[in-house]
Amino acid sequence: MRRVVVKEAMRLPRDEKLIAIAYLVDSSVLHIRERYKDGELIKYSYHLMKGDKVIRWDNVPHHKEISTYPHHKHENDKVKESNKMGIGLVLEEIKNFSFTKKPLLKK
Repeated sequence: MRRVVVKEAMRLPRDEKLIAIAYLVDSSVLHIRERYKDGELIKYSYHLMKGDKVIRWDNVPHHKEISTYPHHKHENDKVKESNKMGIGLVLEEIKNFSFTKKPLLKK
């Protein structure tokens, strides 16, 4: 069963902000934060959690040592390179990833 709960969404004159929480089939939770300006995604954070395991893709401008700066991925305590992400790309990665052997989304 897939459920999505939209926690907050607001539309401003030329800005859009989305904050949502998705509960996935393996009991993991995906927190989605996106900020758009003039229709372009300018800030994002996709935070996937299950138990004490965490994966987060974001473009917060820290970790200048990463070659894909400002885009990066957190896997628990490790910071890794990542391409610019959007919700579609994140969902594709999640389909092929699992904290166990079971997929997070039904294919």
